[in-house]
Amino acid sequence: MNKTEKKIVQLEKQIQENHVTHETELLITEMKKIGIEKLPYSYSALKPFIDPETMNFHYNKHYKGYVDKLNDALSKKKYGDLDLEKIIKSISRYDKTIRNNAGGAFNHALFWNMLSPKPMKLTGELETKIKKEFKSFNNFKKEFETIAKERFGSGWVWLVLTSQNRLKIMSTPNQDNPLMNVIEGGGFPLLGLDLWEHAYYLKYRNKRDEYITNFWKVVNWDFVSKMYEMKTETKLAESVKFRQILSEEKSEKCGTEESEAIRVMFNVNRPVELEYRDAIDRILKEVFREYWADKDNQGNLAGIYNFETPGRSVLNKLNTNYTAFCILMKDVNKVIKSIDPKKDVIKFVDKSPGDQNKEIKRFVKALDYFKFRIFDRESPTFQNLMRSLIDTDSAGDKREEITVAMINRHFKGKVAEKTGVLGGEEDMLKGIDAKITLNGKTHTAQIKGYKERIDKNNTITLKGTGNVKNYTTDWLIFQKGRNVLIFNKKPNIIAGNFVFPKDGLLYDIK
Repeated sequence: MNKTEKKIVQLEKQIQENHVTHETELLITEMKKIGIEKLPYSYSALKPFIDPETMNFHYNKHYKGYVDKLNDALSKKKYGDLDLEKIIKSISRYDKTIRNNAGGAFNHALFWNMLSPKPMKLTGELETKIKKEFKSFNNFKKEFETIAKERFGSGWVWLVLTSQNRLKIMSTPNQDNPLMNVIEGGGFPLLGLDLWEHAYYLKYRNKRDEYITNFWKVVNWDFVSKMYEMKTETKLAESVKFRQILSEEKSEKCGTEESEAIRVMFNVNRPVELEYRDAIDRILKEVFREYWADKDNQGNLAGIYNFETPGRSVLNKLNTNYTAFCILMKDVNKVIKSIDPKKDVIKFVDKSPGDQNKEIKRFVKALDYFKFRIFDRESPTFQNLMRSLIDTDSAGDKREEITVAMINRHFKGKVAEKTGVLGGEEDMLKGIDAKITLNGKTHTAQIKGYKERIDKNNTITLKGTGNVKNYTTDWLIFQKGRNVLIFNKKPNIIAGNFVFPKDGLLYDIK
């Protein structure tokens, strides 16, 4: 083979390799795109409700247009391979173009499946739930229609399952979805109706009320019921899986001394504690909007519910947990060093209160920037945080149970009862963990652990007691091993420790 022939073969090989590479790149690009949900029936199948021409335009022009514009916007930002539901749940991190088109793509993908050519009747658990919460199925339909008719302009009406496992009818503007973490009082969407003019105008013109009423003729109750059952049944399944994940090796742990240093700082430098608490509350509400519930009239406080288990989540204790603070700081510092090895890490120990105030601003800014990476179920940092919070909560419950049992044994009767419930108003707002009734009088009590007792100058100082603040309960009770100390006089708070007058010690139970 002469030099010219060799050159031609080499060029052909390069062209072929480039072609394969190009085809591979195209395939990868297509795989990363948000897919188009196939219409589960023909354009004319829903004729009693909507005409074929409207269905054709709605599906091929509007819905596919949202998907195409979303993929185009995502590719320009180089977000990589993304799941549509995850985009919706963390929509606050994206711009208006992605918000509008992701909402349009997600809402319509649900909507096609919520409709059926075959007449259906609602049965099962969801029917029972609707009748219980709305008094009757007709009441539910009337409320749904009323809220739909009240929507001014474009938007949707939804039946959602809230974070507290309640049914709720709500409306969202434009292409917003109740799952979006920017929607106040949102939830998991079970049923939705598109109220944009393009969904009905060719058939109904300006008679939107008629379109809303006719919607019930084509609701796919089988699909809606499966959505409800999936959401209610998976909480426990997710919980089991989540706890298995938490048992594995995670991000860096924090030692006792490190956590104690954070505890002292929180108790001495209140501005640092308050800024951290406010930031964590805001971040959790934004990231876990689907699980967030505001305070209701049943005594449940605002916070995250039904996340790792049914009920109030231990995530709500993140803003006061010293070990969790330490875990977050260590892992954020790792990221800082990986980005810029020359940059100073965040540090609070051995710094003046003024410098600590500066550091907490840096820390909060970093947490806010990395919040969607940190607070992700698959994040090692988040798994480590959850394990720490679950362990701490379990230890606190156990301490209260032990303390109550020791008091009852000491007084040879059931004089004490544990009242503290995760998220309960008495516990969270008033600090009441237990009530003790002696000689016909009931006393409220806060129960805490302690690590060291120092008797000096007619005072008793308790160290290692956790959060040190002024409690409004009648008694303060401290437990360590088989020792329970009950104080009925208010302490002084000195250097982050409780300091009681000696005559304030009411009972020393051993």
